[in-house]
Amino acid sequence: MSQFTTNNKIKSFKDKDKDKIQVALSCVILLFLWQIIALKINNDIYLPTLGQVFTSIKEIVLEDRFILDVFSTISRCILSFVMALVVAFVLGIISYSLNIFKNFLTPITSLASSIPNMVLIVLTLIWFNKESAPYIVVFIMVFPVLYDSVLGAMKNIDKGILEMADLYKISRKDKILKIYLPAIKFSLISILSSTISLGFKIVIAGEVYGQPLYGIGAMIQSEKVNFNTTAIFAWIIIIVTISSLLNLIEKLFLRRAFVWRR
Repeated sequence: MSQFTTNNKIKSFKDKDKDKIQVALSCVILLFLWQIIALKINNDIYLPTLGQVFTSIKEIVLEDRFILDVFSTISRCILSFVMALVVAFVLGIISYSLNIFKNFLTPITSLASSIPNMVLIVLTLIWFNKESAPYIVVFIMVFPVLYDSVLGAMKNIDKGILEMADLYKISRKDKILKIYLPAIKFSLISILSSTISLGFKIVIAGEVYGQPLYGIGAMIQSEKVNFNTTAIFAWIIIIVTISSLLNLIEKLFLRRAFVWRR
């Protein structure tokens, strides 16, 4: 049995290594094609070369406002996400307790989930100032996802566990701490990566249209006005890098949250 388990682990490691090699090879091929097409077009307004893009990345990173732009965008994303999370948590609990309240919120969350991002950004810019728009857009887009996760987690708790808690006269405080909160926690953590990534992208889109003083989206819009395609590609790579770092941080949180599974 032990030998069988060891063989499975070795096979699993080999499969993971194979996947990494294939992904790396795919990236190399795509970059190679990019460079060939860029050289063939020979017009950096349409498609810059890799060398031009990496030079632009260096120039952007060395600018005095780079840290402030990145910090402004990330802070908008995190603050909006936290506000949406708190409101979703509170309203999710109320909806679980009061069915009439859940029915009242259903059309609101459905509408928020159905509105296209660009339409919502335009409306928000009409109703609010350009500094507030990214926060509001992210809140509206992320809230329904978090709300449904909180409500669904509470609804999916095993009824047998709740009956057993009642049978042994477990206090309401212990029910909340030992049953409800862990269920909500694991449900939210499972969608953490997708919601934060969604929020990050929406913030940048809101900044592109709203053009606040500082922000990644504001810089992309500025480069667009100047037809600086090279800088836009450079910002795209920077955005992908930041998203990857956020995903890495999220995975570290997941490991801590699900440490009992290991």
